Formats: sequence, C-alpha cells, structure tokens
Amino acid sequence: ILLIIWATINRLRGIMPLLRRPERVGAVEIGVFLLVPALLPIIFGWDWAGSAITLATQAAILAAVYVATSYGLVAISWWVLAQLVHSLGQTLRLFTRTLPLLLIGFMFLFINAEAWQSAGLLDTSLLVAVGVLFALLSGVFLGTQIPRELRDLNRFGSWDEVQGLCESAPGNAITGLDQPMPPALSRREQGNLWLLVFISQLFRLLLVSALIGAFFVGLGLLIIQPSTVTLWTTKAPTVLWETSLFGIDLQLTAELLRVSGFLAAFAVVYFSVYTTTESALREEFYEDIITEVRQNLAVRARYLG
Repeated sequence: ILLIIWATINRLRGIMPLLRRPERVGAVEIGVFLLVPALLPIIFGWDWAGSAITLATQAAILAAVYVATSYGLVAISWWVLAQLVHSLGQTLRLFTRTLPLLLIGFMFLFINAEAWQSAGLLDTSLLVAVGVLFALLSGVFLGTQIPRELRDLNRFGSWDEVQGLCESAPGNAITGLDQPMPPALSRREQGNLWLLVFISQLFRLLLVSALIGAFFVGLGLLIIQPSTVTLWTTKAPTVLWETSLFGIDLQLTAELLRVSGFLAAFAVVYFSVYTTTESALREEFYEDIITEVRQNLAVRARYLG
C-alpha cells in the first residue's frame, strides 16, 4: 500500500521513475509520512490504538529529523567528538578533581547491602529507565546553566580584541577607534549556540560517567566476591566472565555491572550539579567550549562588520 500510494503520487506529478525519492519535502510528503502508516492498522484489523501509537511514533521521528537537520545536530556531534578527544586531558583533570568527593559518598553506596538489593537485582529495562531519568535531570541542570555562560560572549571591547580572537580565520582586519557593535543574535542563532555547548558538555558528562562506571567495575572485581553478593542479595550472582590474577579468582557478575551502572548514572547528576554550584570547577568545565564559541562570535562580528 505504501509503495502504491507513493508511485501514484509520482505518477500524478509526472515524475519518473515512479518510486523516485522527492527532491523537496513539502506538505504532501509530510502528510504521507504521517498518515499512511497510521491508516494501515485500521485497514488491517480496525486497531485504533495501534493507529494512534503509529501516528505518535511517526510524529516523533519527524520532529527528531527536523531538529537534527535544522540545527546541524549530526555535524555538531561529530565536531564535539573531535573536540572531546583534543580536550581529553582537561576532562581527566576534572575527573581527578571530583573523584575524591565522589568516592566519599559513592563508596558507602557501593559496599552497602541495600544498594545491591535494589540496583543489583533491578530489571535491565528499569535500570535503563533510571539512567534516562538521571540523564534528564542532568540535562536540566546543564541546560539552565548555559545561558549564563553565553550571556556576554557577543560583546567586544575593540576591533583589536576581535582580530586577536579570529586568529587564522580568513578575512581582512578591521581597524578603527569605534567599538565593535555586532548585531544581536537571533533566537535561532542563540538556539544553535546553546545546542553546541549543551552537546559538548553532555558528552563530557557521559565520559565522566563512563570513567566512574569503569572504576567501580574494576574495584568490584577486586573486593566484591560472589559469596558477598550472595549474602547481600540472598541470590546466587550471575557470573558473566572470570579470570585469575596472581592466583586470585576474579569474577565479573551481572549484579556488579548493574550497581556500577547505577552509580555511574547517578554520578552524572552529581557532577552536573557540582559543576554548576562550584565556581572554580564551573569555569574549568566550560573554559574550552566557551573559548571556541567566543572565537566564532568574533569571526561573525568581523564578517558582519
């Protein structure tokens, strides 16, 4: 049915071949994308609930595609990943600065029987849901902080300052005694910069979370024995992998991975709150990406000037 409808639309438009993809997405293409799949559950079984779910799913996909293409989400993500590799040293410094504070609170959770009875026996789908919830909370803390960091980045004291920030960007230098007054950022430009900083810092938070999770997995292999897990959870652990180190048996259990994953997800919330409230850490957390954004705004000021 989908193929027949699409071929019919192309036939009415005089487009050949009949299954050729459109060069431009308009109202007709969006309507077909949203409505036709939602009609199929009704045609084959009068499943109105399935139709509503299909329509909502198609709308969500459409919204995600629109945001990803309109704001260059894929390009930003690739750029951020490259920058993350370059700033790996700074991320590791942030990690080592916060690790002592993380260990003080998280160590008590890690060797606590209640944590293993709850997170260790949690169903995988529920554990993922908890991780998503923690990620959303971290996103809220992170997102509310970004506007304050971007507030005065589009203001420059002189054209010499602008020229110094532009560095090797192409273009002629602008000199003069007048103070540069670049046009205010539009809402779309503000949203683009916010998204750039948000994705950059979100990836950094995820890297810190992965380091925390790996740390507790390694620590659990050394100090948490399967007999201890059985004592805490009253169930025999699920051994996924085992090896021997210096004559000592090390066993990786599913319960250890669940507890470590829970603590890693919770660490994202803790780290995002801590970098928001502690001024010195916040400055270091945003330093490199804010410098990049200010350089971009300097190039924009020179270009428009």
